Amino acid sequence: MPIAYNTLFLLEAEDFSLVEIKALDVQSDDPAQLYFWFRFDKASHHLDKLEFVSMTENGAEQQREFRQGRLAFNRSSGTYTAADATAPVELQVQPTDSTSAELDEAIQRYFVAG
Repeated sequence: MPIAYNTLFLLEAEDFSLVEIKALDVQSDDPAQLYFWFRFDKASHHLDKLEFVSMTENGAEQQREFRQGRLAFNRSSGTYTAADATAPVELQVQPTDSTSAELDEAIQRYFVAG
């Protein structure tokens, strides 16, 4: 059975997407059970769950820290710097209703396998 979720943030680079979702079928007060950040490789269709560390908001800019890297974004663009990278990758913020079929399939597979 497919998981019901809302896409909260969707950011696109040439090679990958970053997406935050909120699971709708989960009854929990634990944010770690409700909110998920993923990195989706567009070529391989591989989905990696990002391990959330912290978040901050400074005016229009938001920042997220993950074990795998750091994300900073505003309403139109952002950057993601992987933990093992020397330079950030530029991202474009996309409408939350523009999740590709391939990304949705990968999210569904993640929850079925989990």
